[in-house]
Amino acid sequence: MSLSSLYLDAFYACAKAGHFTQAANLIHITQSALSQRIAKLEDELGTTLFVRLSSGIKLTPAGEELLRYCKSREALERDCLGKIRGNHNKQLQGVIRIGGFSSIMRSAVLPALTPLLKKNPHLKLQMLSKEMDELPTLLRRGEIDYMIHYNEWVKDDIETRLLGNERNICVERSGYRGPEVFLDHDENDQTTAKYLKMIKSKKSYERRYLDDVYGLIDGVKNGIGRAIVPEHLIQSERKIRIVDDKNVLHFPVIMHFYKQPYYTELHTHIIQHLELGVPKILGTN
Repeated sequence: MSLSSLYLDAFYACAKAGHFTQAANLIHITQSALSQRIAKLEDELGTTLFVRLSSGIKLTPAGEELLRYCKSREALERDCLGKIRGNHNKQLQGVIRIGGFSSIMRSAVLPALTPLLKKNPHLKLQMLSKEMDELPTLLRRGEIDYMIHYNEWVKDDIETRLLGNERNICVERSGYRGPEVFLDHDENDQTTAKYLKMIKSKKSYERRYLDDVYGLIDGVKNGIGRAIVPEHLIQSERKIRIVDDKNVLHFPVIMHFYKQPYYTELHTHIIQHLELGVPKILGTN
């Protein structure tokens, strides 16, 4: 069975817009015509692609799968046309959409991709820093193409790459004499608890929440508590001292992406730059 491009374009517009009316405007057809195309596509596939909500539409699992196909199709078409037309400058085009946790995105992922972005000025970049539990949903829904996570997401259709390990250590402001207060992202952040369990500490402690890792570092510099943070983020911080450099909490840095029968040239370059650059920054190459 060959799916109609008209139907797929209508579906893709709906998936990106999250609303039938906005999607119809995107591809310059009436909402009635758009709804008919979606209905015919669902009929051909024998499944429902969207859940209709009062606030718009939401992809079903089948819809999420088809969205990934549409994005792969778009990327392959761009790759193929660039080769056929002869990209005289040999420059890559497309979008790098990558999501991960806050301590790795700004400090390691962006620097690792910077040479690729400088060499290819037409490349677009979309970086998202999110909490760990949010990232798999973004990858599954097709909102990002690459996910950086501590935990390996084991699935038959997912490919992974180990980019290194984050070394998390306990730090405080130089001369800190405050109480046993530790800084975490939020109430669900278990980094401090894991560290204290690792060193077998049974001391009671208070917690303060400062949203992301850079907030934790600022909190430590201001002397409002200790924190367990990645070592590579505080190496140049003069106001911060390492409490204990022998006890290190290791977190693997794992990249995830959906397996494809054919990978674009851009994908290959992304993998190469991340596998080369991130370990150097983390000091685990």
